Amino acid sequence: MLKWTALFFFVGLSFIMPASLLAERMTDNWHLIGYTKYRDAVFADAARLGSPAPGITAIWIKIAPAKRSQYLRLINEYLRTVHKEAKRFRSIEILCEINCTNHLIRFTRFVYLDNDRKTIHEAYEARPAQYLINEGSIWYPVEKEACSKRK
Repeated sequence: MLKWTALFFFVGLSFIMPASLLAERMTDNWHLIGYTKYRDAVFADAARLGSPAPGITAIWIKIAPAKRSQYLRLINEYLRTVHKEAKRFRSIEILCEINCTNHLIRFTRFVYLDNDRKTIHEAYEARPAQYLINEGSIWYPVEKEACSKRK
């Protein structure tokens, strides 16, 4: 159970986002935000910001796991449980909702992609947990990116 909690901590999906925010609609606006503790590259696309509710900013992030990443192993394990071809996996796009005032983040939609940016699997989090964004965490620059662009 702890593995799945960790997996869903890093990824989340949403039912309520407009079609213009679909992960498959790749833009050239991805830029590097930083690296996870597993050395996975994290990118953000500030061109696809949204506001699903007052005081909430939605932003797409992309995680490109390192070849020997523990996170990659968790994703591959998850994809096998949903009967998807894990070896084709290359990156995951995650729709994050950020409460800029209270410094909270939740992950609502997950889109698993292959090398050609084709969707392998999509998942939604019906009741996503909220996590406090601490300065120094990988989510801090994501919050900074999302919240500074919405002002």
